[in-house]
Amino acid sequence: MRELVPRAAKLAVLVNPSNAGARNYIADAMETCRRFNLGIAVAKVTSDEDFPDAFALIRDMRPDALLVMDDPMIGRHRTEVIAFAASARLPACYGQANIVREGGLVSYGPLIEEHYVMAARYVDRILKGAKPADLPVEQPTRFEFIINVKTAKALGITIPQALIVRADEKIE
Repeated sequence: MRELVPRAAKLAVLVNPSNAGARNYIADAMETCRRFNLGIAVAKVTSDEDFPDAFALIRDMRPDALLVMDDPMIGRHRTEVIAFAASARLPACYGQANIVREGGLVSYGPLIEEHYVMAARYVDRILKGAKPADLPVEQPTRFEFIINVKTAKALGITIPQALIVRADEKIE
């Protein structure tokens, strides 16, 4: 987001605090904002009914960009989140490529297919008698960066060439 919106002064973060990874996600975002001297505002959604209030809070914060946590509940509301970001003219970054293919601006995250492969390996080992507690913790090793150029144009954002070159996929 820093490269996409270099003059950004404040970042809004949309999170589901009941997600097991939320605490680390927020801490990482706060640390990154501190390093880049950015203000940060966190909008929390814990149920379907929280989205209108979270969107109003984000509008009131007047951020320069939006970071959206990769979360199943937020993902169910992706159409609303994409529409909100567009109506607020907020450049938004997501954790899943499918959201960008549906109209979001950019995504950066692990290849979801790798998660399925890892899960299948775990299931295979367990079915062959391995104890789950004895299996190593695995992390994704490949990430993808997707840019929706069409959405950028609609927002009036010029994507720097350095980002275009690094993108794994560009949606025109």
